[in-house]
Amino acid sequence: MDIPNPPEDQELRNVIDKLAQFVARNGPEFEKMTMEKQKDNPKFSFLFGGDFFSYYKCKLTLEQQQHAFNPGAKDVVDLPPPPLQMMAPPPIAPPAAPSIEELIQQSLWNLQHQEQHLHTLRQEQMSAAIALAMEQQNQKLLVETQLDITELDNLLQPIIDTCTKDAISAGKNWMFNNAKTPQHCELMASHLRNRITADSAHFELRLHLIYLTNDVLHHCQRKQQKDLLAALQKVVVPIYCTSFLAVEEEKQQKITRLLQLWEKNGYFDEETIQQLQNPALGLGQYQASLITEYAAVVQPIQLAFQQQIQTLKSQHEEFVSSLKQQPPPSAVGQLAAPAESEKPPPMTPHDGETPLTQAFATLGTGVVVPPEKEVPGVARRGQTQALRAGTPLSSSPHGETSRSSPPGVKGSPRFHHACRHEIFNDDGGGGM
Repeated sequence: MDIPNPPEDQELRNVIDKLAQFVARNGPEFEKMTMEKQKDNPKFSFLFGGDFFSYYKCKLTLEQQQHAFNPGAKDVVDLPPPPLQMMAPPPIAPPAAPSIEELIQQSLWNLQHQEQHLHTLRQEQMSAAIALAMEQQNQKLLVETQLDITELDNLLQPIIDTCTKDAISAGKNWMFNNAKTPQHCELMASHLRNRITADSAHFELRLHLIYLTNDVLHHCQRKQQKDLLAALQKVVVPIYCTSFLAVEEEKQQKITRLLQLWEKNGYFDEETIQQLQNPALGLGQYQASLITEYAAVVQPIQLAFQQQIQTLKSQHEEFVSSLKQQPPPSAVGQLAAPAESEKPPPMTPHDGETPLTQAFATLGTGVVVPPEKEVPGVARRGQTQALRAGTPLSSSPHGETSRSSPPGVKGSPRFHHACRHEIFNDDGGGGM
């Protein structure tokens, strides 16, 4: 295993090496306790992914492998793990029910979307009803005038295909010859509108039939054919605006030149010219005029949809009223504090402190490590058997060791001296 570069600071390297040894011997619980106690100590940032984290993990792995092949080394400091208090998991609160305000907002959101959907359906049904009424009106005119509209279609096709002067002249002459009554003029103008505004109509069809319309307008003014001119004025807005809005700017310019000619020659009144100059607005105004003209078929549809929308609004208002009349929902039960019998026992040392708790005495530099050479309540390597057999310990050559008065008890200078020597002075490390 390639060991990452150690810190250049020898003191920090000693801290990392020694902590890796103690964690390997005493288990991950020791590392967790060190992290808890040193979470605010920048010197221990390597425990939290900081600098030299990789070096620490590598050293820890090596120490764990060495400890696995040399289990006897555990006799130096045999630290029992601290008792873990088994606690019941906290109760899981049920998912909170939506508040009254949230329920109201959801109902309002549903109402708005249903209204939008109904408005779309209403517009579609109104358009279909108007188109049907217009077709019925044309059929009525066909019966009244006995006009063979097929003859006009046969003349329109060469205009659509070639748009020659002869073709346009032939179509214009047929229209003038058959403009006998206002009904005849209305039927011919309506047929032109239907051919040009059809969804399947392509730009050349529309442009060429507008050229025909322009020629007819010119001769209406010359021959004072007011009925045909009035009929064309009723349909020129949808003819022009639909063709203009359906194509790109380059093609729009071809249609715009005709509008300039119409405005110059005064074919239409000022209101019609303004609608043609603003195609989007003009087309919208034309469609609104159709709603007024065909009110007989439009009003029943509008009334039916208004009733549906009013029903939805009433349902929403009743729902809101019922919510506000209900008592406020009780707050979700908060997690109760554990009973006295459930609380974990305080982590305070008893008469005989365990070696693990005493090992976390705080040194002057804030570094916390367990002593390896002298631990209160634990004998040195050569004294283990005597303690286990219950025999009294003999005094050391310095008269320090006694079973009733072990060295290195908490608060003893000798205990701190042993820890400091172990972590900072081994392997040639520098002192404090």
